[in-house]
Amino acid sequence: MATGADQHIDEETTEKYAMGKLSARVAAQIEEHLLLCGRCRQSLAACDAYIAAMGLAAAKLRRAGHKPMSSVAR
Repeated sequence: MATGADQHIDEETTEKYAMGKLSARVAAQIEEHLLLCGRCRQSLAACDAYIAAMGLAAAKLRRAGHKPMSSVAR
């Protein structure tokens, strides 16, 4: 997570922020950083686009009758 204007938000925190999975306090810190940091705003925009694309792909699969995977093989 970013702690100053010269540090950037890591990918995991960006994803959690985009999915609304951070506490209000941490989200506020992220939002403050985003006001100052174009690089992190671009990273968030890319993350938002990816999440939206995955949502559309999942909806398309559901409409085609595919069942969700119950687990992912590792």
